[in-house]
Amino acid sequence: MIRLILLLIIIFTTASQPAPYHIARDGSIDPFLVAQTTAMRPDRITDLMREPWDRYTMHIQLDPSGPRLSGEITVQLTNRTEVEFDTIWFHLYPNHPDFGGRLDVTSAQIDGIPVPSRTLHGDTLIGLSAPHIIAPGAQAIVTMTFTARTPSNASQRTFGAYNMEAGVWSIASFYPILARYISGLGWDTRPIVSRGDFTVSAIALYDVTVEAPTDWQLVTSGSQHEHRTTADSRQLARFVSGPQREFYLAALQGLRQVSVNVDGTQVISYVQSDDPTAGERSVAIAATALHAFNQRFGAYPYAELEVIQAALTQFYGMEYPGVVLIEQSLYQRNDRLLETTIAHEISHQWWYGLVGNDAQGEAWLDEGLASYSQILYYEMIDVPAQAQAELEAFRAVYRRLRERGGDAPLATPPSALSNGRYVPVVYAKGALFFHTLRQHIGEDAFNEFLQRYVTTASYREIAGPDLLHAAEQACVCLLADLFHDWVVSAAAVDIP
Repeated sequence: MIRLILLLIIIFTTASQPAPYHIARDGSIDPFLVAQTTAMRPDRITDLMREPWDRYTMHIQLDPSGPRLSGEITVQLTNRTEVEFDTIWFHLYPNHPDFGGRLDVTSAQIDGIPVPSRTLHGDTLIGLSAPHIIAPGAQAIVTMTFTARTPSNASQRTFGAYNMEAGVWSIASFYPILARYISGLGWDTRPIVSRGDFTVSAIALYDVTVEAPTDWQLVTSGSQHEHRTTADSRQLARFVSGPQREFYLAALQGLRQVSVNVDGTQVISYVQSDDPTAGERSVAIAATALHAFNQRFGAYPYAELEVIQAALTQFYGMEYPGVVLIEQSLYQRNDRLLETTIAHEISHQWWYGLVGNDAQGEAWLDEGLASYSQILYYEMIDVPAQAQAELEAFRAVYRRLRERGGDAPLATPPSALSNGRYVPVVYAKGALFFHTLRQHIGEDAFNEFLQRYVTTASYREIAGPDLLHAAEQACVCLLADLFHDWVVSAAAVDIP
């Protein structure tokens, strides 16, 4: 492995452009992997060697007049379980009513053989029947064709990240996404809960070619690897992701961009053209947040990070790998809400992006720590009054929840947090848990915990006990009682 890593470093650093080949784990040349280096910071290209991740290859055609798209997807996957597969399950998120759109699989093959399928939960899951048993350790290649459509100007009634509005065609979760196989439980075929984030998926590598009209600017997870204009005045752009949890796609028209380089990452802000200062303000916030979190959590490994002003309407921000969406109205406010929201969403590049968790089961793991990252951000940029204001706001929200008898364990799944309890439990109580942990183990151990957590859990999916283990390792102490009172039960804990 050391020899391979040295070869990768030599290949990358001795060429002005990415090398036309790469070294796979077995020592062979792998063109797919060499393309992936485009998405990584130069000092992090060896991250591509960590795991033999599943691979998605897509060819997408965009038709903004619909707005609709069509495409072909190939997923090269490995059965990493000890169980034989006879069915492979994929999420079809746009078929959930909150998306207000549609995603249809029009054909499916496994290892080149056409296969039958069945759907569950209002067509939000599709199961492909394998033509042969896929044994533990075996690979399969799934190919599907699909069509999708998004709503327009629908952010007031549907999920704004899957919508065309205000010059932003945001096309989140537009393709069939491989479901996770959970040891001891099987395929994740739960119905999607509207509360909180929709997508639960594992790390994979994406290589996506998009065909679109030339007057639309394409923004995606990862980085652009190739681009050309066709004879019929359309553009063909190829994007690669590096190891990411999903692939986000948007097409923009009429927005302007401002960019800056931060610690080897290009930070780009896309804003409406009617505000001459919005781009500079938002990119400055994003750059400050990225640098602060690089220092506190560990380096962001990717070459790009993009921020889009979008019509979300029903929520302030939304995170995707390498891209965050910010509600357009925040750019006109004369307060710190824009800054807080950008910082929160950028922290999700660590808490959700690098360190994955089950957002439909234990949402507090990423949302609680992203909320507490708001406080850490203001501390790191030396605005202690705002850090205190963020903390006081979480205290007030959680206190009101307890006063009306709505407290719940942090480990409560979002499906059980009805009656307005989701945000108070997951965001406010979650943030206060991390403040309590910090007070309990001390500043040095808390910093060690954050760094260790990212180092050991990057590109993985973790659960509550994994976080407990990382914290106990950092402080060299036992935290089971604290964890039980906050996470497992709804004990009457002191509000820190």
